Amino acid sequence: MRKRLITPPNELISALLRTPFRPEFFTLNGVRIPYMRLEVPFPVEDLFEWLSAQNLFPKVYFETELDGAIAAIGSVFQTNEIPTFSEETGPRLFGGRDFMKRRKNSWKSFPDCSYFLPLIEIEKRKEGTFLCINRTEENLDFTLEPPLPLEGSFSPISRFDSPSYPVWEREIGDILKGINRNEYLKVVLARCTKLEGEGHCSPYALLKNLSGNHRFAFQFSEKEAFISSTPEMLYRRVGDHVQCAAIAGTSPRGSTPEKDAFFKDQLLNCPKERHELDVVKDMIVKTLSPLCLSVSISECTTLQTTYVHHLHHLIEGTLQPGVTDHMLVDALHPTPAVGGFPKVETCREINKREHFDRGWYAAPIGFVSPEKAHHMVAIRSALVEENTLRLYAGTGIVKGSTPIREWEELEHKISQYMAFYEK
Repeated sequence: MRKRLITPPNELISALLRTPFRPEFFTLNGVRIPYMRLEVPFPVEDLFEWLSAQNLFPKVYFETELDGAIAAIGSVFQTNEIPTFSEETGPRLFGGRDFMKRRKNSWKSFPDCSYFLPLIEIEKRKEGTFLCINRTEENLDFTLEPPLPLEGSFSPISRFDSPSYPVWEREIGDILKGINRNEYLKVVLARCTKLEGEGHCSPYALLKNLSGNHRFAFQFSEKEAFISSTPEMLYRRVGDHVQCAAIAGTSPRGSTPEKDAFFKDQLLNCPKERHELDVVKDMIVKTLSPLCLSVSISECTTLQTTYVHHLHHLIEGTLQPGVTDHMLVDALHPTPAVGGFPKVETCREINKREHFDRGWYAAPIGFVSPEKAHHMVAIRSALVEENTLRLYAGTGIVKGSTPIREWEELEHKISQYMAFYEK
């Protein structure tokens, strides 16, 4: 059999860049921008190894069950707001924003809001793997590095929880008093678990190890990367059709099929957990209805991840003419699943009681193009630095919640990260 010759990546890119620059145009937030997209088949097996080896920032990894997997580097265009396109076709911009306004000088390399058009994308689709170059100018000069085995020698030696359990117990007690006074129905309180250790913490080795069909990473500098394996979709839009997910309630997975079925049934039949789901569902429907011509709701089911079950509704609608992705994000974020209800009062409680900045944790992240958009909610996430790992998890406090049970839920939600270092 004749062996197929594979063109080295940089020779392939050089050939693509010699293609005459004949741009199309897209208008974004009122600005007309030239761009040209070139795409060729590209044989790379491991996107995590490829992305880790590159020296060009920003970097993004975005994987969903419906959209496939994309690893991208560099930026040829960037905007500090959620994109609004004037045309019906155009490029795909990746990005995200803060959960709420920051109070401290944390998340140093992460902008408050940023969406960018990558220079290079490697995209795995059903029909194969492709290298894509986005050009907004005539001349470009860069070099790709070959994929390298992922190396991570991080070993945690200390753990610090913010808040500590005694503080958590007090805060939950105060929130429950507010619920009993009818100040709010639900408050989602989060915890930041800081692990410090020896050796290098590789974000892409950790991300590769995480299970699930919805994984992402954003890295704006060498110093820190934000990664997640999230079960929660804020919304997905194709044309004028929009889908949202209402998710609430948590129970562990069982070690046997019988135990797993027991935990699943227990979750489905728990009044406290069903009430929490109803709060999320009702708020999403109430928010979407003015933006849509019609809205439908699926039956309650369970959503399974490797370590936990969640209660779940799928909510779908047809958008009114003129509704933008910016409008959808502003209306839906934060959902009661990550903030609580009502929105203003619960965000005030979060700001008062959490002594760390959420940054991009629990915030909308994803991509926007004229044809479609997909924003996930950045939970089950970690901020990765050289020898520090910050794990973020939150839990919904409603009538019937107890501090110890909610603390145990936080432990379930970070268990996938902890298991990686306990092997």
